[in-house]
Amino acid sequence: MLLFGTGLRERSSLDKVAAKIGGVEALVSYVGEQGAVGLDQVNVGLPRSLAGRGEADVVLTVDGQVANTVRINIK
Repeated sequence: MLLFGTGLRERSSLDKVAAKIGGVEALVSYVGEQGAVGLDQVNVGLPRSLAGRGEADVVLTVDGQVANTVRINIK
């Protein structure tokens, strides 16, 4: 899954970025520039255990700061 935001490239390290989807920890493999000026990208792997889950909250934490929670629908 790709997430987009601003200011994310300023994180201290990739290890300080965490994602939870429906309460399940998800692997964050990249956080950095997306290509457009000021836009950052986060690559998050969807755990197979979420297949068919339906609606789930996505919580992204960067350097201890929680971003706005978003809701996705997983088929």
